Amino acid sequence: MGKIASPTRAITILAAIAALLPASKAFGIELDLTTQESGTIGAAIFSRADTHPAGTGVFDPFLTLSSKGNQNVEQGYNTSGGLPLDDMRPHWTHDLQLNQLKDVTIRGVSYFAFELDANETGNGNDRRTLSVDNIRIYTSPKGSQTPNNPDALGTLRYALNPLLAGATFDVSNWIKIDASKKEAGSTSGSGSSDLVVYVPTSLFTGASPTDFVYFYNLNGVHDSADAGFEEWRALTGVPDGGNTLVLLGAGLTALVFWAGRRGLSSNV
Repeated sequence: MGKIASPTRAITILAAIAALLPASKAFGIELDLTTQESGTIGAAIFSRADTHPAGTGVFDPFLTLSSKGNQNVEQGYNTSGGLPLDDMRPHWTHDLQLNQLKDVTIRGVSYFAFELDANETGNGNDRRTLSVDNIRIYTSPKGSQTPNNPDALGTLRYALNPLLAGATFDVSNWIKIDASKKEAGSTSGSGSSDLVVYVPTSLFTGASPTDFVYFYNLNGVHDSADAGFEEWRALTGVPDGGNTLVLLGAGLTALVFWAGRRGLSSNV
């Protein structure tokens, strides 16, 4: 993929620490990306993003989900087998295989990158924020599954939180994002991305290249999903005229900025 960003000691330290921390060991972290650029929860790095354009047709999502009725909480996972939970738009919600993912290296640590376009309202509106309350990634040799319980999908590779605690969501760890965050301006709704998640490829050790990757997402528990649908895409190459590489470079720059200003102790 070539050189994406200038390497720095700050990225080296952050990536190394993130890679050493299993997700199950990190509890009770609120990562506020409305006030800082990036941070880690478990082995994953979460960074503010602002890719343009990122609308449907350009963004090429593998998962689209939206809260139903008057509910402000949404959950779903990608599959070609139907529309479980709060999934929508079957053409933009589909199976994804491990051999379709491309990795990005951050100072010697290899990551898969997943990007969120949160369809929230823009600057000046109190509905511009959204909580990402759970991400769980599974692999399985079987595609097009549609169980109501995501834990039945396959082998768990990464978890932001446990799936359930009794009859309620376990959302001790969560990320707050602001859809209006943009360099020198504001943005809103579908058409610009808001978050990129870097998950170490080492967590997928033992999976077959042809295994299916199921990406479960829960939003809106702490901060309502009260606007349009959310959509996720994965780094699978450079299908968008280079915008994905711009995204990744911006993400790494954000890590440098955040690490330099805030240190590492509060987010690991």
